[in-house]
Amino acid sequence: MAVDGTGTAPGEDSKPDPTFVAGPVEPPVPDAVSPAPSDGPAAEPVSEWARPADRPAVPPPVEAWSPPVPPPNDQPVPLFPFQPPPPPFGGAYPPPGYQPGYQPGYQPGWPPPAARPRRRGLLAGVIVAAVAVIGLLCTGSIYRVAEDQKDTTRADGGFAQDDPFTWPTDLPFPSARPTGQPAPESTEPQPAASPLKDTYDLNAVCDDNAYFPDSPKHTGKAPHPVVLLIKEGEDAIRWNNRTYYMDDIGTGKAASDTWGPASPAKVQLAACLDRTSPGAKLRTCKYDDPEPDTVTLYRASWRLRVFEVATHQQLLDKKLASTETACPFSVLVGPDKKIYAEVSDHTLVTTLKTLVTK
Repeated sequence: MAVDGTGTAPGEDSKPDPTFVAGPVEPPVPDAVSPAPSDGPAAEPVSEWARPADRPAVPPPVEAWSPPVPPPNDQPVPLFPFQPPPPPFGGAYPPPGYQPGYQPGYQPGWPPPAARPRRRGLLAGVIVAAVAVIGLLCTGSIYRVAEDQKDTTRADGGFAQDDPFTWPTDLPFPSARPTGQPAPESTEPQPAASPLKDTYDLNAVCDDNAYFPDSPKHTGKAPHPVVLLIKEGEDAIRWNNRTYYMDDIGTGKAASDTWGPASPAKVQLAACLDRTSPGAKLRTCKYDDPEPDTVTLYRASWRLRVFEVATHQQLLDKKLASTETACPFSVLVGPDKKIYAEVSDHTLVTTLKTLVTK
């Protein structure tokens, strides 16, 4: 629709409206986007955030800094607007205003930190003391060895001379002996270290020069019980023969209690039979059980000693020849395939009979 200069459209009535009331006319609101009219060419729209082109850039205002005013009582100004968390190890902090040993980040009102024990110094002291003690012991040992070496070079042995310590008054002082000579062993019988509990404990009477004071003595009325302990060689184990008497004496209880007792409580005599040396070859013996085997039988020399168990008094010492020259019915064979003739049971009973029955 066309509008003329009067503000009316063609063909409309240009008369004023009688009901229109005139009022103050408000000025038109300028368009913020469209530029003001000018004589030159029209400018392009400019963003509302753009700097005006008609003046230089102005930096934003900066507020002037002023140092903080210290609070009363010279308390430190907190560096953060909030209290820092407690330390990870659960330590406590000093109260407010505590300057020596101050820990940053404390919480007012918390108890003071507990004193931690200083163990490094104590540990170092213990180590130093231990090293010193070890050094003193080593020095003393070296000195003692040197002194002992000097003593051994003396003509008279030098033992117990110039001793650096005082010998106890209740201990006998050792006597000097020539250098290089061993101390002589005692040849006197000694009491057994333990009481007699088993027949095989009597082996100490034959091999260890020992006796059992609580055993009955070889006195009074016969019979006098005896045990026969045989050792077939230097490295063999001594064993108790309890059947050697049966062919000559019998198998009754009285004979068993006298010639082969099972309990050592009433034993008076210990008969020790030892094979001392081999002799000439006698014959070859063949055995089929457990497998075929051949061994050689030799003569042998034997020694029979009889001791009183209660005192180790020797009552008999006699050499015996091997009288069992036939191949034994059963035998223990060693790696050398050698066996030795034994003393017959009859010879043993005949030799012991005087001591046992009288």
